[in-house]
Amino acid sequence: MCTKAKTGGSGVRLAVLCFALTATSPDTGYANSTDSHVFTLYIRGFKAGMISTYTNKTSTHYATSGAMQPTAFLRKLRDVGYTGSVRGTYSGLNFKPSNYTGETKTGSRHSQVAMRFSRGKPIADSYLPEREKRDYDINPVDQNSTVDPLTAAYSIFTNSPVRSLCNRSVQMFDGRRRSRLTVASPRPGPDGLTCQGTYTRIAGFSPAAMQKRVNFPFTLVYDQLDDGTYQLISFSTTTTFGTARAERR
Repeated sequence: MCTKAKTGGSGVRLAVLCFALTATSPDTGYANSTDSHVFTLYIRGFKAGMISTYTNKTSTHYATSGAMQPTAFLRKLRDVGYTGSVRGTYSGLNFKPSNYTGETKTGSRHSQVAMRFSRGKPIADSYLPEREKRDYDINPVDQNSTVDPLTAAYSIFTNSPVRSLCNRSVQMFDGRRRSRLTVASPRPGPDGLTCQGTYTRIAGFSPAAMQKRVNFPFTLVYDQLDDGTYQLISFSTTTTFGTARAERR
């Protein structure tokens, strides 16, 4: 879900976030309905990986797991990847996570995080590797009204009627950094409806990272299904390796 990021690991980090989604079925006691989203990732036209999510839902709860699995081609360029899982409650497109775990490789960083949320505030139970506190670090308990990266991605991946498609802003916290996904209202395009959005760094990033770039645009393309809802069919971004595009399988 994305469109221009030309700073080394930053472009790849945005791609991992956008493509942060072979998912296995979440181990949950509730499953009134399930849905899955599987995409093939291409960079410069070469197959670079697979992205997918698998979600179990009741009328009030959701459990999602997801992964970005790189091919040998992508691993030669940069060691990237993602696996994660989250549980929480929802109403419409308003998701409230309760427990999240994630492992992310961006090429310049390999991190593992376990978080829980209490009254909308994240509590980072662990973030590995550990390090000494830095001046730009932020306190997790101050990051109220945020969700984890997987919940943010799923809220955009999930099928929606046109009246609630895109046109939203989601605040995220990954255990150390706060950021925002903003998606504008859909517009007609050659392959369906197109939504332009921006990933924005807010706090918890190094001064060098903030100086290099704060905003990273992205593009989403949706197609209408027989039931009238719209489904994400592709998303793209530009990285230092060239254009990265994910297409629904």
